[in-house]
Amino acid sequence: MLVPALLLASSLCATPPERVELVFGGDVIPHGEVKESAADHARADPGDAAPARSLNHEGWDHVFGPLAQTLRSADIAMVNLETPVSANPKARTGPLLFDAPPAMLHALAAAGVDVVSMANNHAYDQQRAGVARTWAQLAEAGLQGVGSGTSEAAAWEPLIVEKHGMRIGFLSFTRWLNGARNPMEPDTSPHVAFVPYVTGKKPLKSGLAPESAVELVRAASRRCDALIVAIHWGTEYHHTPHPEDRKFARALLEAGALAIVGHHPHVLQPVETYRTSTGRDTLVAFSLGNLVANQDRYFIHGRHLGEDGRKRDSLLLRLSLSRPAPGAPVALEDMSVLPVWIDNNHYAVRSKPNVPRLIQPVLLDEELRAINERLVDLAARTAHPPREVRQERTVLERRLDLARSRRELILRIALPPGPGVSAAESGKRRAGAG
Repeated sequence: MLVPALLLASSLCATPPERVELVFGGDVIPHGEVKESAADHARADPGDAAPARSLNHEGWDHVFGPLAQTLRSADIAMVNLETPVSANPKARTGPLLFDAPPAMLHALAAAGVDVVSMANNHAYDQQRAGVARTWAQLAEAGLQGVGSGTSEAAAWEPLIVEKHGMRIGFLSFTRWLNGARNPMEPDTSPHVAFVPYVTGKKPLKSGLAPESAVELVRAASRRCDALIVAIHWGTEYHHTPHPEDRKFARALLEAGALAIVGHHPHVLQPVETYRTSTGRDTLVAFSLGNLVANQDRYFIHGRHLGEDGRKRDSLLLRLSLSRPAPGAPVALEDMSVLPVWIDNNHYAVRSKPNVPRLIQPVLLDEELRAINERLVDLAARTAHPPREVRQERTVLERRLDLARSRRELILRIALPPGPGVSAAESGKRRAGAG
């Protein structure tokens, strides 16, 4: 009886595998009408305080509300912050010049976001001072950022977060700066991690060569158990990755990155797996699309081709990392995509006075579930429904059709059939909450 008893004791003392859940979202862009949407849903405490205290971060809680449960369920959630947050009331803004209010950062944190990527083509929209001011506002909101810093070295410093016994590293850089340049003083001036596309034989005047970035990724991967690299790259409004980026992605994954999460095209691009030469299963999501933005606001379902509205197609990417035993390597255990559609009631606001503007991302699986439940409820009420019930049912059926068609389009782009970057197994690709 001694051997079975020892086996039982061994199983009871076995250490459960370590597991960390990550969720990634795309571009958060404070277009003017997105700010209006937040303002239209702002609620304040009418007490004696002056000015009145906001009860929902100046309405930004409403903007991010549909994603909050999913973001909070992750151990670490990350999005691309496509804007400075200068807290300067005189900041210049325009259609292509961004600045967001500090309340937006507080709402992101309240919704469950932990980390933001700051390396993108709008990082210098409020000039160099805007970079430092954004860092101060991130600290005030309790968010962590990566991809810019007080110097070139600081901009390239990986952020390492410890969760459930794992050290998860994050590195971020951009391949675009909207014509801006990093300062010539790499040790004393604000910098954005920058790897420009090489054109011709001209030497780089700002930023690093791809080969240098690969070596920095190699070094960063040695400092953590799993390294995630966020890259602002590719061609705007193209569903196909930039040819140079495919080669670059392979080099970064071979150098030690476990996953690459891409932004910038403002539309979706494929999520592909890659097995490295050492047998590691890795992943690259070339573009997650917009998460919150006001692009394609003129889209009307049923009146345009299916490709229209694609700047409102988005997704959340969920990655599950695991380590079977202490000291074992951390592996990418599972991946799933959650289709997202950016609601935008542009035409309702134009046609009716006093209609609050509504711009917010919606999880399509949740949307489909809620619509179906409501339709079942309406069908069960009476065999001869009144006019208002018939009208509601018609609206719901149209919305159901939209949600289904956008979901199918998102999955067709994000998870295309056939091999991706390599012939790594496709069994890890899943759609839905998983």
